[in-house]
Amino acid sequence: MTNRPTRRAFLRLAGVGGVGIAGCLGGGQTDSGGMAGDQPADDTGGNDADTGANGDWYTTELTDVRTGETFTIEGLTGRPVLVETFAVWCSNCLSQQKEMINFHEAVGDDVVTVALDIDPNEDAEKVREHAERHGFDWRYALSPASVTKSLTDEFGSSMASAPTVPMLRVCPDGTTTRIKNGFKSTDYLREQVDEC
Repeated sequence: MTNRPTRRAFLRLAGVGGVGIAGCLGGGQTDSGGMAGDQPADDTGGNDADTGANGDWYTTELTDVRTGETFTIEGLTGRPVLVETFAVWCSNCLSQQKEMINFHEAVGDDVVTVALDIDPNEDAEKVREHAERHGFDWRYALSPASVTKSLTDEFGSSMASAPTVPMLRVCPDGTTTRIKNGFKSTDYLREQVDEC
């Protein structure tokens, strides 16, 4: 038996104690357009108001599981940065990440993407194998509990619900916007980064 935290314990630590099973599975729309069990209803990420980046998610040193290089989101902001939270088991995440190949072919090195694995039961090797198996060549890192909590505190509980495909846009000036949940096309993402 391991001492690894359960998903429920992790979500409670991240301040997401109200996420129900529908939120975990990525289904169950509520009448208000939010995910069932997610709170508040506006947490599903239309384009939220821009905020200045702050908090652990922005300044914590992370390790790219593919290269071993350490980095911070703050240190990448010479160009627009897209930050997604995901889990290896998440099929919605995989669909979005496959679309990110097309996105990166379209924008080249003009945009940086960081994929943060929020599942405390996944390790660096599992995430590295996921990226390599699918040909994903952008930054992949494990999200420490403090980073995930910082993300949920600042941008809403669904940042810790991988199936909602959460994503942030960080502009070079540090202005950060929570962009819509769900699948995002290359054209939509290009529009988002063009607004930086």
